[in-house]
Amino acid sequence: MMAGRAPARTGTTLRQHIGGRLRTLRELAGLRNEDLAGDLGVSPATVSRIESGDRLIKRREIDIWFRTTAAPAAAREELTTLLNAGASQITTWQSRVQHGVDLTQVETGELEASAATITVYDHAVVPGLLQIRDYARLVFEMAGVDAGSIAGSVAVRLRRQSILLDQSKTFELLMTEAALWWRPGSIDLQLEQLRQVRAVMALPNVQVGILPLRGQARAIYPEGFQIYGDRADDADTVVLVELITDEVTISEPSSVVLYQQEVGRLRAGALYRDQARALLDRITTDLDAERTECADGGTG
Repeated sequence: MMAGRAPARTGTTLRQHIGGRLRTLRELAGLRNEDLAGDLGVSPATVSRIESGDRLIKRREIDIWFRTTAAPAAAREELTTLLNAGASQITTWQSRVQHGVDLTQVETGELEASAATITVYDHAVVPGLLQIRDYARLVFEMAGVDAGSIAGSVAVRLRRQSILLDQSKTFELLMTEAALWWRPGSIDLQLEQLRQVRAVMALPNVQVGILPLRGQARAIYPEGFQIYGDRADDADTVVLVELITDEVTISEPSSVVLYQQEVGRLRAGALYRDQARALLDRITTDLDAERTECADGGTG
């Protein structure tokens, strides 16, 4: 994932606002988390996550919340409108950096910690969970990230990668062959990055898929996105989509299904396991040859 392009003050998100209004209704009704949890059929911790904005309340749940708290008609109308908007939330990159802290990296780490299944797709660069330090630094620089926050963003990204070793989680990391060829630094750096990708392929809980440049395409390659599923405390499956200007958070079920279907199309055209390793080795061989040619006086 990218990071905020410039520092700015972070405000309350729409989901946090919805959660705050729901908490107000509960408190005005003199109810505890445990009281609502019983009616909703969820844990008290899930009620807390709803009120904090971490987990968007579901359609069937909001009717129970309204009924249990005896919410007035005006509050019902307001929250229903907000809920419709909250299912797809757009956050500008400028709002994701505060006091030099890259909130995108921090919040993504929290999502990864909460999810048991994580799918990442990128058509342009090696996914962040696979990036080595210098590659990540160059990616952040090219994305226009504020210079003062780059070191911190890289450090958090590298710390996040330890989650790949958590055998309770499964990962599918999809990328195009073009992303492996895209070279932000020297050939030596790119070769080191490719070795990192190959090493992660050996992890039993990680599938690395490569969409080859040759052969018949099975899908139109979209913008990068991540899917976080099977989350703790019955939290919604969340899709994050990265645009140049914004990050879009999607949890509306029918929209999430569309992204899951897109993964199926991408998966159908991807190479895995031995085929993926063979393609990676061919790219490595070609880069080695290019490096030798440059050392011999070529102009690569």
